[in-house]
Amino acid sequence: MDSTSTQPAAAAGPVAPRGRIATLDILRGFSLLGMILAHFYKTMGGGAAAGGAGWIEWGITMGVAEKDRAVFAFLFGVSFAVMLHRLEARNLPVVAIFLRRLFMLYLLGFALESLTRFSILREYALWGVPLLLLRKYNTRTLLVLALLSAAAFSIRDLVDSGHAVVTLGHEGAVAAEREQLQQWEEARRWERETMAGAGYAEVVAWRFDRIVREIPTLYHLTPTINLALFILGLLAVRHGIFEAPLRHRRLILGFMAMGLLIWVADWWLLPLLPADFATPRIALRLHGGLGVVDEQLLAFTYIGAVTLLLANRPDRQSWLAAIGWVGRMALTNYILQAALIDYASSPYGLGLKIRPVEELLATAILFGLQILLSRLWLSRFRYGPVEWLWRSFTYWRWQPLRIAPGQARMPQEA
Repeated sequence: MDSTSTQPAAAAGPVAPRGRIATLDILRGFSLLGMILAHFYKTMGGGAAAGGAGWIEWGITMGVAEKDRAVFAFLFGVSFAVMLHRLEARNLPVVAIFLRRLFMLYLLGFALESLTRFSILREYALWGVPLLLLRKYNTRTLLVLALLSAAAFSIRDLVDSGHAVVTLGHEGAVAAEREQLQQWEEARRWERETMAGAGYAEVVAWRFDRIVREIPTLYHLTPTINLALFILGLLAVRHGIFEAPLRHRRLILGFMAMGLLIWVADWWLLPLLPADFATPRIALRLHGGLGVVDEQLLAFTYIGAVTLLLANRPDRQSWLAAIGWVGRMALTNYILQAALIDYASSPYGLGLKIRPVEELLATAILFGLQILLSRLWLSRFRYGPVEWLWRSFTYWRWQPLRIAPGQARMPQEA
């Protein structure tokens, strides 16, 4: 990596933006807060619940879990598009820079997924590549591709089940799929039981082997709703949603309403669909809204609410500044929380189980710690430590990190 290049700084490092969009940092911070709460619930929930505390876990399930990840994925697409536009404006090599960026993210994700149970970074890096290839498609085409990406697993299962019905008959297909689902459940049960008694080194080796074996599989190469959210994030930047949210108020309100209606449909209407006429895989996909009617899309209601609030009342940015500090170091903070929660919850770590009220308390403590650490770090440095390594690899040159005395903090890309 070049540290002595004679290239002008503007050509060798991040393109200086007109100004960082504070709303995006705050949204990232809220997403990380939601992830902490959801991860505590998913990995450590199950302690003896105090009477009447069930509403806490109900609220996490209905209002936080999965929606936090959807916000994060959407913002990945937003950040991709913001950086893309700035590179193109300076005639920098977009493809080379982005491929390095995605490769570094994949390595980080591979390491994190091997060392902990958390896996989204590797998926983001993988599906960032087609996003790079699709970046110049028109809006209508991208919307169609987003829809197909969200429905890809359902389409695959519908084709497989249809073929099974044709070749085996309806009853034969139902029996075959029930056996497949039973084998899958047994494999998951064996995995949980085996890993519960294994040491950390054994678990890491098993995860590493599983990741490598899954790379060439159809499962790994089938798009998910994450690619759909990436595309929608890219389109949000293309159409200036965050630069002028009040100008796009109706569109934002429309997406907020859509997210709420889809959430209602997923939880209360889809379960009413009959299932006995279909094979198990088709029934499963129908009750999952074919990947399109997905509760995660409530994220758009949250994103729109925060965006319009801050657009109408810019003074509220100062109220939420602490959340934005965490969002500015989103990658560092995500890795930190993943490591801490994995250690606290896993059999090879502390193996903790906590009550619902304790989940809220633990979330407040961990997020408060991240606010404090982010504030202290950003008062001295331009970027979070992982963000700095990521940027340096992306631009193939060590980026300035420390803020010189008396020098204004350099804004970083959204």
